[in-house]
Amino acid sequence: MATVVGVVCSAGGGVVLAGDRRQTKDGTVVSDSVRRVFDYDFAGCAVVGNPGSIEEFDRQFDAELRTYRTERDEPMSSSRLARTASEIATEAGVDALVAGRDEDGSVVLYEVGTDGRTVETETAALGSGSPVAFGRLENGEMPDDLDAAETLVRETLRAVAERTTDTGSDIDVFRLERTE
Repeated sequence: MATVVGVVCSAGGGVVLAGDRRQTKDGTVVSDSVRRVFDYDFAGCAVVGNPGSIEEFDRQFDAELRTYRTERDEPMSSSRLARTASEIATEAGVDALVAGRDEDGSVVLYEVGTDGRTVETETAALGSGSPVAFGRLENGEMPDDLDAAETLVRETLRAVAERTTDTGSDIDVFRLERTE
């Protein structure tokens, strides 16, 4: 598997998602080019699962967001975003972190799973390296701004990569800033 993490800045100024690109099978590295972090302009996701399922999730989620925005001429609310992601994650067999904005411009981070769960959270980690990642994320103060949050998630994934072959050192990051 791999590892994805998400952090909301303590001042509510934004949210950062990050994930590595490694894919392993039976303890052997198969690829370091699997995309797990996706940018949908007004929202983002970080997804764990097998590569085909991740691609299916991305394709379906992107289509839902585009359709919604075309029909309503506005971005999807964060609660609807989480419900939509949860339904697609259940179908695709993946777990995901979803970042979006509420109507007032504040940012929200959700953890959604294959079992249909949708949990709003301030920090999250999914995948094979999640125990190590949680140890790093919960060990200190939450960052105040997006730059500090990005540094934290990158350092967290590097620490995970040092401890497990399931997580690689190639990292993708998504940042979503609060709007006024």
